Amino acid sequence: MAVLSAKDTNKNLLKKGFVKYEGDHNYFEFYHNDIFITKTKTSHNNQEIGDPLISAMSKQCKVSKDFFKQFARCEKSQEDYVKELKANGII
Repeated sequence: MAVLSAKDTNKNLLKKGFVKYEGDHNYFEFYHNDIFITKTKTSHNNQEIGDPLISAMSKQCKVSKDFFKQFARCEKSQEDYVKELKANGII
Protein backbone atom coordinates (compact mmCIF):
# COMPACT_ATOMS: atom_id res chain seq x y z
CA MET A 1 0.00 0.00 0.00
CA ALA A 2 1.42 3.32 -1.07
CA VAL A 3 1.51 6.22 1.36
CA LEU A 4 2.47 9.83 0.76
CA SER A 5 3.29 12.47 3.33
CA ALA A 6 0.59 15.16 3.15
CA LYS A 7 3.03 17.86 4.26
CA ASP A 8 5.59 16.89 1.58
CA THR A 9 2.90 16.49 -1.08
CA ASN A 10 1.53 19.96 -0.36
CA LYS A 11 5.03 21.47 -0.48
CA ASN A 12 5.93 19.61 -3.66
CA LEU A 13 2.73 20.60 -5.49
CA LEU A 14 3.62 24.23 -4.82
CA LYS A 15 7.13 23.64 -6.19
CA LYS A 16 5.57 22.23 -9.37
CA GLY A 17 3.51 25.30 -10.20
CA PHE A 18 0.28 24.57 -8.35
CA VAL A 19 -1.33 27.54 -6.59
CA LYS A 20 -2.72 26.99 -3.09
CA TYR A 21 -5.81 28.48 -1.59
CA GLU A 22 -7.52 27.74 1.71
CA GLY A 23 -11.03 26.59 2.38
CA ASP A 24 -12.42 23.58 4.19
CA HIS A 25 -9.36 21.81 2.71
CA ASN A 26 -6.05 22.86 1.17
CA TYR A 27 -6.90 23.39 -2.50
CA PHE A 28 -4.31 23.39 -5.26
CA GLU A 29 -4.96 24.64 -8.80
CA PHE A 30 -2.73 24.18 -11.82
CA TYR A 31 -2.61 26.64 -14.72
CA HIS A 32 -0.70 26.28 -17.98
CA ASN A 33 -0.17 29.42 -20.07
CA ASP A 34 -2.65 31.21 -17.79
CA ILE A 35 -5.37 28.63 -18.55
CA PHE A 36 -6.91 26.63 -15.71
CA ILE A 37 -6.12 22.92 -16.16
CA THR A 38 -7.06 21.13 -12.94
CA LYS A 39 -7.30 21.21 -9.17
CA THR A 40 -6.89 18.83 -6.26
CA LYS A 41 -7.12 19.05 -2.49
CA THR A 42 -5.70 17.72 0.75
CA SER A 43 -7.01 17.93 4.29
CA HIS A 44 -5.71 20.35 6.90
CA ASN A 45 -4.76 17.59 9.34
CA ASN A 46 -1.56 16.59 7.47
CA GLN A 47 -2.28 12.87 7.89
CA GLU A 48 -0.62 10.47 5.49
CA ILE A 49 -2.28 10.12 2.10
CA GLY A 50 -3.23 6.48 1.49
CA ASP A 51 -4.09 4.58 -1.69
CA PRO A 52 -7.73 5.68 -2.02
CA LEU A 53 -6.80 9.37 -1.78
CA ILE A 54 -3.78 8.92 -4.03
CA SER A 55 -6.13 7.45 -6.63
CA ALA A 56 -8.55 10.35 -6.27
CA MET A 57 -5.79 12.96 -6.45
CA SER A 58 -4.22 11.34 -9.51
CA LYS A 59 -7.60 11.45 -11.29
CA GLN A 60 -8.08 15.06 -10.26
CA CYS A 61 -4.60 15.86 -11.61
CA LYS A 62 -5.39 13.90 -14.81
CA VAL A 63 -2.44 11.50 -14.62
CA SER A 64 -1.90 7.86 -13.69
CA LYS A 65 -1.59 6.85 -10.07
CA ASP A 66 2.05 5.82 -10.57
CA PHE A 67 2.91 9.14 -12.21
CA PHE A 68 1.19 11.08 -9.44
CA LYS A 69 3.10 9.23 -6.72
CA GLN A 70 6.40 10.06 -8.44
CA PHE A 71 5.27 13.65 -9.00
CA ALA A 72 4.23 14.09 -5.36
CA ARG A 73 7.58 12.70 -4.20
CA CYS A 74 9.49 15.15 -6.45
CA GLU A 75 10.72 12.37 -8.72
CA LYS A 76 8.95 14.09 -11.63
CA SER A 77 9.24 17.77 -12.52
CA GLN A 78 6.71 20.36 -13.61
CA GLU A 79 8.00 19.86 -17.15
CA ASP A 80 7.35 16.11 -16.85
CA TYR A 81 3.83 16.90 -15.67
CA VAL A 82 3.13 19.20 -18.63
CA LYS A 83 4.50 16.54 -21.02
CA GLU A 84 2.22 13.93 -19.39
CA LEU A 85 -0.80 16.22 -19.70
CA LYS A 86 0.03 16.78 -23.38
CA ALA A 87 0.47 13.03 -23.95
CA ASN A 88 -2.93 12.46 -22.31
CA GLY A 89 -4.55 15.09 -24.57
CA ILE A 90 -5.39 17.41 -21.67
CA ILE A 91 -3.40 20.38 -23.02
